[in-house]
Amino acid sequence: MPEETLSIERVCPFLRERNASDPAATPGDDNYCLLASSIHLPRMQQTRYCLGGHFEQCQRYQLQGNRPLPRYVRGARPMNVRPSAPTVELRTLPWRHPWAPRALKWLVILGLTALFVALWQWRMANTHPYVVKRDFVPTPVVTPAPEIPMQYLRPTEGPPEW
Repeated sequence: MPEETLSIERVCPFLRERNASDPAATPGDDNYCLLASSIHLPRMQQTRYCLGGHFEQCQRYQLQGNRPLPRYVRGARPMNVRPSAPTVELRTLPWRHPWAPRALKWLVILGLTALFVALWQWRMANTHPYVVKRDFVPTPVVTPAPEIPMQYLRPTEGPPEW
């Protein structure tokens, strides 16, 4: 029996051969279903449902529902998917702007400068009070002292008197 070419509309988008990214075109023992890769697919099921155009009646296909095809599935017709919800336009976060790294660098520099000035002011205000600042150094004045006569004590002889 000559093998007829199958149209992509009749082939289940989830039927794959091992190590292949496109849908399988013929039934085989090496074929598997992307929705249940651990389940063996008999050739009869592949011929009747997966390749025969009745894949919409398959329970695994029905459970997939209106969810979109996975990104790795190629060569299949797209399924009807509900329209997506409108996306809200979000503001760009402040740190994602092009000027943010420069502004952050300057804020860090200004913050460190302010911290240095504050610590310097605190240090100057809390200096120890016993440190004396001398405005001048006194010069010693040397004057001659007057001659003072030396007085000697009388030598004592014997015991002191009672």
